[in-house]
Amino acid sequence: MHFHLRHIAKNIIVSLKIDNFAFESVENLNYQGFILNADNKMNTEIAERIAKGNKAHYANVKLIKSKFPTKHNKM
Repeated sequence: MHFHLRHIAKNIIVSLKIDNFAFESVENLNYQGFILNADNKMNTEIAERIAKGNKAHYANVKLIKSKFPTKHNKM
């Protein structure tokens, strides 16, 4: 097994090559609906979830405030 690391600064790896496979670092990664970043901070994830919640709420506000809800509508 042979590997090569490329650095831009101390302790910051930009790319990693192992045999015939190359991996590059990224700032943010969206993995299964979660936002992962290099700093392990949750600020981006929390802001994204709030935005998605607001979008869902305002898309359905008319249905939620309906005076005559039916079982079919509320499910």
